[in-house]
Amino acid sequence: MVSVAKILIFDEYPSIRNLLAEELAGEGNVILSIGRAELLRDGIATFNPDLAILDLFLRGRFRWDFLEEIRQQEPTLPVIIYSGYYPGGDPHLDQVDGFILKSCVLEELKQCISYVLRQPDLAASM
Repeated sequence: MVSVAKILIFDEYPSIRNLLAEELAGEGNVILSIGRAELLRDGIATFNPDLAILDLFLRGRFRWDFLEEIRQQEPTLPVIIYSGYYPGGDPHLDQVDGFILKSCVLEELKQCISYVLRQPDLAASM
């Protein structure tokens, strides 16, 4: 993984947030874990993350409006969607830097994080 990064994790399930936070912090990253949508905008503004990992599938549907708000607030912030549901063909997927299906094996997510953080111009080109 790249040197220390500030990573924001947004997921409505505490157990998933805690697992990701513990695993990524164990690799030296600084983590902000958020479980409530109303805290997301302020979390980004105050924490100033290098990367956001989001599960936008909330209460039975994808909340792409959260992604749109993030893009308005921080257009160059790299975003990885980490979800148990794949919205195949959704044009919103073009606005993210990666999509990983949730799994108890975190290697694919870690590889995606490492790749995105090594690509400083990736989000800027969106």
